[in-house]
This record gives sequence, structure tokens and C-alpha cells, in this order.
Amino acid sequence: MQSITTLLHPVRWQLMLAILASALSAAAGIGLIAWINRTLESGMADTGAALGLFGGLVALVFASGVCAQVLLVRLGQGLVYRLRLQLVARVLGTPLERLESLGAPLVYNALTRDITVVAAAFKQLPIAVYNGLLLIAGMAYLAWLDLTLFLVTQVVIALAIWGDVLLGGRVKRLMRRVRQLDDTLFQQFEAAVEGRNELGLSRPRRRHLYLQRLQPAAEEAMRAATRAEALWAVNLNWTTALIFLLLGAVFFAGTALGLVSREVLVGYVLATMFLRTPIATILDAVPAVIRGRVALGAIDRLELGRAEDYSGPDSSGPLPPFRELALEGAGYHYPGVGGEPGFHLGPLDLRIRRGELIFLVGGNGSGKSTLGKLLTGLYLPGEGSVALNGVSLDEFSAPDHRGYFATIFPDFYLFADVLDERGRDSDVDARVEHYLERLALDGKVRVQAGRLSTTALSQGQRKRLALLLLYMEDRPVLLLDEWAADQDPVFREVFYRELLPELKAAGKTVIAITHDDRYFHLADRVYKLDSGKLVSWVAGELQTKVSHDRVSEAR
Repeated sequence: MQSITTLLHPVRWQLMLAILASALSAAAGIGLIAWINRTLESGMADTGAALGLFGGLVALVFASGVCAQVLLVRLGQGLVYRLRLQLVARVLGTPLERLESLGAPLVYNALTRDITVVAAAFKQLPIAVYNGLLLIAGMAYLAWLDLTLFLVTQVVIALAIWGDVLLGGRVKRLMRRVRQLDDTLFQQFEAAVEGRNELGLSRPRRRHLYLQRLQPAAEEAMRAATRAEALWAVNLNWTTALIFLLLGAVFFAGTALGLVSREVLVGYVLATMFLRTPIATILDAVPAVIRGRVALGAIDRLELGRAEDYSGPDSSGPLPPFRELALEGAGYHYPGVGGEPGFHLGPLDLRIRRGELIFLVGGNGSGKSTLGKLLTGLYLPGEGSVALNGVSLDEFSAPDHRGYFATIFPDFYLFADVLDERGRDSDVDARVEHYLERLALDGKVRVQAGRLSTTALSQGQRKRLALLLLYMEDRPVLLLDEWAADQDPVFREVFYRELLPELKAAGKTVIAITHDDRYFHLADRVYKLDSGKLVSWVAGELQTKVSHDRVSEAR
């Protein structure tokens, strides 16, 4: 994910300042050890001066350490903040087709668990930078004390790195497996929540979900995570054991063999014991960093779209008036799964003009919703062309194309924030009150500061609220997919005989996907989809020929 470099670039100077502060704190800490070592060897000639120097070094360690930690914490938290926003922006910029192919569990897992894991990894940044610089300063001091012992230390470090590489690869593979199992668990979580009706009625299905799907995945994830943590515990204690072996070798060389002086021996032991904490701290941070890299890899594999910049003012101006939407040989194909051929919509020829009321009918699986997504630009045509006001729909024109449409699909999401045609949520209360009354919702919902008081209503009432949001956005073309299916008979009559004619009279173009044939005579034209083909509909019969926009008006 190119985001790491991208996110660090704006704060590179703050990062350099934090590193300098960390280096100053590390140098002051090593200076304290050197001063203590020299004082132990030669004693204090001037107690006052010695205490002053000691106090100054302690103050420098404290001040520069706090400054470095605060700077690095702010940088780390800012990095996480920008990464979260960038990921959501990339999801918002991902084509609907890609999001549908991924499925909700993968996207939710990335937005929740993966971001949390990456955040935990980035929170190790202050610790890693500070202790890394402390370790570098300590190594320089050890080399200055005695080069031979320093070379022995490098051998020990090489052994520690060898153990880290040997076990680290296995730990990373295990954590990658845990991440894959997390996707499986999220799928089962979704099944437990979204399938609550079916599961509530079937104890065998509940047992199967729990015992055959959820429990095995959770158990394997637990085993893999436990093995990974256990292997890293072995690595951590292996490094600790090597440090004590190094201390023993230095002590033996200085006391038994007399290869080093007492001053060097004391300094080496003090410095090594001092460095044991930063070494252990850095090693403790490694598993979080590995998990973060695995999570970033999982986010990369989603192949999300490019993030749109929402930080500046909205530069998009008003769109030209809607005149015509034309399909010429347009089609869309769903790829096959499991050896079965995919569904093919089209080729379709169709023209929809400003102010028309169009009904679209057809059986389940005939392609009505797919056609709706093709008309609105949520899907790009796989063949032929879809043109709005003469501009062909493609990945470049799609944002403007979609700007003409407001839709209510069967799987709609109901937002509580009410926005006007310019995307503002202020000064809308009076207009919303009018529409609430018009949609017979004024006794159930209120609006305050541009926000609906509740969306916890029946499905039919929720659809009316969704229609209210469409009224407020004031788009020129409305697509309503089975909107009346959840309305009571009284309001269904209001919808067809009052609301749709009012929208048409206001110059709106309305495309209604419906099965209510008793109202077909109200439409300007009625189209029927049959197995992905558009055929003409005539009252009482069906002419099975591909429409080239020679569709009868319903009588």
C-alpha cells in the first residue's frame, strides 16, 4: 500500500525533529552511564560539580525524551488518522461492481480489524524509534570501551538476528493464516446477524452454523495465534539468554582471564544491562509490526479504488439540464461461477426523455435491478453504449452521469442526515416538515438541525423517508425499484395517482420498477424485461421481440 510513504511525506520534517530529540535523549542516557562508570573508577573530585552534571544529564534525558515521545506519538496517531480516512475514501471511490464481488465481510474486516491492527503497529513507532536510537548510541559506546568485546557482542547480535529470522518467518506465516481465518469468521458473523430470521426458525441450521462453520474457524485461528505468540516468546527469551551469556563472557574475560580492565568491565556490564530494556522493548514490538504488515497486505489485495479528495471545497458546479438517456446495443454480463454461465443483460436499445414516467416490469431474475444500475451509471456497460445528453458513459464521465440520478433500490440504506440539492444539511427543516406531512410521517418523525429524529420504522415508512431524501436532493431523474411493494393499499394509491404525477408535472423523469399492473395506464411507456432482453409490452399480450425503442404506450 503506497499510503505509508504518502502519509509520512507531509510530516517528514516533524519526523526528523522527533528523531533528533530521540537521538539527544539516547546520547544523554549513554552519557549518564559513562559518567557513572568513570566516577566509580576515579571517584568524585568535586561533589557539587558532579551533582550538577548528573542533574543536568538527567534533566536532558527527561526533557528530550518527553519531547521525542510526544512528537512521535502525535505523528503515529496522525498517521493512523490519515490511514483510516484514506481507506474509507478508497472504499467510497471503489466501483460498485468491485465492492459487490468482494462482499461486505471482507470490506468490514478491512475497515475494522485491519485498521485496528495497523493502528497498533503504528503506535509502536515512538517506542521503536526511541529505543532503536538508544540501542545505536549504546552500541557506539560499547565499541568505544573495547573493540574486541564489541566484536564479540556483534556475534551475539548475529545469533539473535538468526533466531529472529528463523522464527519470524514462521510467525508471519501463522499470522497471515489468522488473518485469512478472520475473513471466514466475519462471513459467519454476517450470517448470524443477517440470517437471524432463518436461524431463529431452524435449530439445525443454528447448530450447523455454530458447530460446522464458526467454531472450526475460531478454533484454528486460536491455535495459529497461540503458536505464533509461543514462537515469538521463544525468540524473546532466546535473545535474553544470549544477553546474559554475553555478560557472563565479559565477566569471565575480565576477572578470570584479565583481558580487560576493571573500568571497561564495569562499563560494559552497566551498558549491556541498560540496553537490555530497549532490546526487549523492540522485540516486543515486532509481532505487532508483523501483524500490521499482514493487515496492510490484506488491504492491498482488496484492490480498492483511488481515494477522492474531500478536503477542499466542492468544485463541482451545476450540471446541464437533463434531456435524454439513450442505450444503443447496451449490455452487461455477470461472470459465471462454478462452471455455470453468468447472467447476460442485453443488448438493449432504449431512449428515456426528460419528464417521462417509465414503468419497468419483469419477473425475478429478469435483470430489472441490473438495468437500473446500468441506467444510473453504477455499472458500466460491457457492450454497446449508454449516453446521457449525448455523453457516453465510461469511467471518466461516470461521476457526472450519476449526479443526475437519485435511487431507491430494494437494499437501500436510509441516512438520518437530510441534505439539500447542494449537499448542505442546514436550513432544511421547514421543507422537510412539508414532505413529512405529504408522506404521512409527520406524527412519527421530526427533523432537528437537518437530522431525522428516528429511522426505526416499518419498511414501508422507511421507504417513504428515503423518498423524502430524494425530494430534498432534487435530482432530475428518479429510479424507484419496487418502491410501492411495502406500502399499505392506501398509500400505494397515493403513490401512483398523486406522487408520481406530481413528480412528472415538476419535470422529473421517473423510472419505476413495479409489478402493479393495475396502474400501468398511468405511465407514458411500459417496458418488460425477459431473461435480460427488453421486449415490448401491450395490454393483454406480450410481443417477444427485442425493443428498438418501438414500445407501445400502455392503454
